[in-house]
Amino acid sequence: MDQIQNSLDGRLWLSRSEHSFLGKGRIELLGQIETTGSITKAAKAMKMSYKAAWDSVDTMNNLAEKPLVERSTGGRGGGGTHLTAYAKELISTYKILEEEHQRFLHNLSLRINENNGHLRLIERMTMRVSARNQLAGKVIMIHKGAVNSEIVLQLQGEDTITAIITNDSLAALDLSIDTEVYALFKAGSVMIGTDVNAKISADNRFAGKVKRIVRGSVNAEVVIELEGGNTVCSSLTLSALDDLQLGEGLEVLAFCKANSIILGMQ
Repeated sequence: MDQIQNSLDGRLWLSRSEHSFLGKGRIELLGQIETTGSITKAAKAMKMSYKAAWDSVDTMNNLAEKPLVERSTGGRGGGGTHLTAYAKELISTYKILEEEHQRFLHNLSLRINENNGHLRLIERMTMRVSARNQLAGKVIMIHKGAVNSEIVLQLQGEDTITAIITNDSLAALDLSIDTEVYALFKAGSVMIGTDVNAKISADNRFAGKVKRIVRGSVNAEVVIELEGGNTVCSSLTLSALDDLQLGEGLEVLAFCKANSIILGMQ
């Protein structure tokens, strides 16, 4: 009987603080955006929904040090979507890493066929966070109380976000000034107001414009582009959406409580 030959297959993913950042599919999506100059056309070429394409773009933009995808309006070509120089550098780097990854898998495939394949392979399980909002930032202030600590992060641009965590969590994360961390919070914890000058008790206030609205059967997802370039997603009921009379381009105020923010780091 012929000896069975084992082989390995796998995909390369670049992660930020255990959050999926760049993989083959997202690299292909970026390539389609560059080729077509349109999120809609890129999504169609990838056979994915418009919403899924924008969700991927928002996640990449929020986790990256610099924006990867930008939108332009007007001009001779009527505007469109294009990749930044930083995005093109990341694509080039990813392709180099992918070549090395495939070489590694090939060499490991040769190893597992030694000694009749009696080499045990262990897959490491990773946890993915379901929080819709994932923003990268740097610690600029720590106010330690008797039980809890208030942590302020500097986000992209001039935006900041405040989180309240226990002192035990502060010690476990070993946070200090200039530590790079990620702020995670669910879309349901983000409220929206149309009065940008309203006085609200919530610790986090984000001024921005409605970027897009996706209506579902019960709820709607509202994506807000902040002044600093980040995006924040809010989940509202359809009745609340209609009451607010939200539309793309409308200036709004998004806000959430500091104890709704979870901090994570590499």
